[in-house]
Amino acid sequence: MNVAGKANPAGVESKNSKDDRYGRVDVVVEQGGKRLERGWLLPDGVIFRKSQVAMTSVDPEGSPAEAPEIYSAGQKMELRPSSFDGAETLEPAPLEMLARFVTTDVYPLETAGLEPGLYRGTFNYRKSARPRDALVLVRPDGGFLLVGQLKACPMVGRTVAYEFFDAASAAAEEAGDPLDFSMM
Repeated sequence: MNVAGKANPAGVESKNSKDDRYGRVDVVVEQGGKRLERGWLLPDGVIFRKSQVAMTSVDPEGSPAEAPEIYSAGQKMELRPSSFDGAETLEPAPLEMLARFVTTDVYPLETAGLEPGLYRGTFNYRKSARPRDALVLVRPDGGFLLVGQLKACPMVGRTVAYEFFDAASAAAEEAGDPLDFSMM
């Protein structure tokens, strides 16, 4: 990671998923004490196990296809390498940005040399044309890489004026009439 032009090494640990936090139920299908695998049965009776099949892009004649071109809003987009293949640039961010961030993935980080605080950047798990927003939250005891989407919602101040209710109660006091619930 590059912060303010200075390279800071950071080790990304394994993703912290729901399965890690809450556990996972593994469904096993057995027959005669032997674990069964997923696969496909072809019309001629040949069985392909899922582990035996590799996927690749081919043209209609079966030759390997060239990498597809990606366009967005009429403009060609270049694929960006994975964040693991290079150093991502981070910039310090205000802590309020954390409240506007919708986190989808969390990765624990080893953040030696980074000052505690919040940093903003992008993250590509794989080679992609659309990197995702990322925040790096550094605490004295460690850090986290938060991947997701930054929402553009304004922060509400600490006090909210309820002028509508204040005006209604002031008008009722001025009228001097007690509340009459019989009209309900």
